[in-house]
Amino acid sequence: MHSRSKIMEQVDPDEVKLAEVSKHPIGIILLYVQASVGMTLAVGLSYFLLPLVVTDTDTAFFYGNIFMAIAVTISFVIALIATHIYRENRLVLTDRNITQVLQYGLFNRKVSQLNVNNVEDVTAQQQGVLATMFNFGTLKVETAGEQVNFNFNYCPNPGFYAKIILDAREKMLGQMAPDHVAAPQITLNQNNGTVITAKTMNDAVKDLGAETIKRATSSKE
Repeated sequence: MHSRSKIMEQVDPDEVKLAEVSKHPIGIILLYVQASVGMTLAVGLSYFLLPLVVTDTDTAFFYGNIFMAIAVTISFVIALIATHIYRENRLVLTDRNITQVLQYGLFNRKVSQLNVNNVEDVTAQQQGVLATMFNFGTLKVETAGEQVNFNFNYCPNPGFYAKIILDAREKMLGQMAPDHVAAPQITLNQNNGTVITAKTMNDAVKDLGAETIKRATSSKE
């Protein structure tokens, strides 16, 4: 399973890699701030409570220093692990596929791939002051049917990457055969609601050409 996931992340020789999107650093910075606040409160509480339990002040501060050293070491190791996990999350965009890599833990990883032909809608969502100031948000890729949608949070400049996906989709659909692409509807008369599809117009042109040739042949005879 692990080797298969690695293969899915690789770009095929016939594909063009458009972008590789990693999560915005603000996400891990917020985690650092939360961990620092928690560690500070824990150490401060230990220095406040230990003198109540240990009668000797010097001994209490000695235990407090040991607790602080252990807390700082553990927090540093956790920060390193969290940073590695956070940076492993990414999107790989090519002219044919969208590959999403989600790292939930050191030994918990999910890789999903979506063909750009199956993309129905792409949304770039930014909410809050921080998202606006630092230009990050959630990139949502919606698909048709039972396929899983992609939600990539802490995406830097989500509008830019949404445009890349949409452009790749339009280019791919343009390269496909006309029979595989839904014919666009063209409204010719908005008053009576008459709608003629591109296919209907092509059929009408073919019939008109056949009728013109038939008349020309009859006149020569």
